[in-house]
Amino acid sequence: MSMIIQDVKTILLRVPLQQRTITDSQSSVTHVEFMQVVLRTTDGLTGYGMNWSYTPGLKAAQTAVDENYTPLLIGADALDRRELVRRMFFSNHFIGRVGATRVGIAAVEFALWDLACKAVNLPLWKLLGPARNSVKAYSTDGGWLSWSTEDLVRDATRLVERGFDAVKLKLGLPDPLDDLARIAAVRKAVGPKIKIMTDVNCAWTLATALRIAPRLAEYDITWLEEPMLPEDVRGHATLQRAITTPIAVGETLYTLQSFRDYIADGACCFVQADATKLLGIDEWLQVAALAAAWNLPLVPHTNVQQKLHVQLAAVTPNALMVENCYESLNDMWVEPIHVKNGHYTLPQEPGCGLQIRDAVIREHRIG
Repeated sequence: MSMIIQDVKTILLRVPLQQRTITDSQSSVTHVEFMQVVLRTTDGLTGYGMNWSYTPGLKAAQTAVDENYTPLLIGADALDRRELVRRMFFSNHFIGRVGATRVGIAAVEFALWDLACKAVNLPLWKLLGPARNSVKAYSTDGGWLSWSTEDLVRDATRLVERGFDAVKLKLGLPDPLDDLARIAAVRKAVGPKIKIMTDVNCAWTLATALRIAPRLAEYDITWLEEPMLPEDVRGHATLQRAITTPIAVGETLYTLQSFRDYIADGACCFVQADATKLLGIDEWLQVAALAAAWNLPLVPHTNVQQKLHVQLAAVTPNALMVENCYESLNDMWVEPIHVKNGHYTLPQEPGCGLQIRDAVIREHRIG
């Protein structure tokens, strides 16, 4: 059996958020860019992959796919996925091995997986073999730095009433004591049984982290996410040894080797691998296995790619839950999934589930 790729197409979109502007310590987000990759084979199958960014610049990944990867894909067998990823990766030697080039490879890799699933008429999670039939959700669709403390409390209460028992708050205000006051207000509002996670988005120095992070224990914080720059593995290890709150990392780690270094140095307790930042699904599964070997839980980082990561979490025994974010964008996908009573429903259509609706493409295409 073979599936020969005869056509590669990319589409670039900029889709507005249908909600208030959201702000963390690094970004203020009003739109999300998407790149849709479409692979067509000689036997009539179509595979869809995508990647995304909430800051402009995804055109760089589109250029990598159009000009660098497409010549390697045309005429190749789509089932030779790992070999094709290897060729694409090594073609980037002079233009960068992480960042936009890797984002482009992941989008193609998802489309290759999509074709493999459709060839046997199964959704990704069924093809890989499920460890569970539903996936717990936690909410990040709130807790933004631009919100007042009153809005923060109101939103956290609303999310708990919807069935979430875990919510995440953004940290990184100019005065970290204001962050602590906001955490205290939310903890008082939701009570002791609701999990609260916190996310600094890399804004603190080690000195700030050592001063503020020990106080998170007062509020029974489930994890402290990305307190410092992701390149500072040693700093994270120093901080983790100094505090009882577990550190979570992964949103801005692009390689299996980066996760290896964090885990081996004891610099994190929660692994937040993101297939859209790695080389795709295969490397994500390698990170999941690495975390399992160290007896660490995995919680995929997710902004808009819930349909993918819910399926990966369903096949990963050490995956605890999946982030729920940017809910206003859920309906941009063909056959969207939603959270009901704090859990995701699993997609049933064959493939990875990353096809963007034609109406969304027509309205928001920019390239």
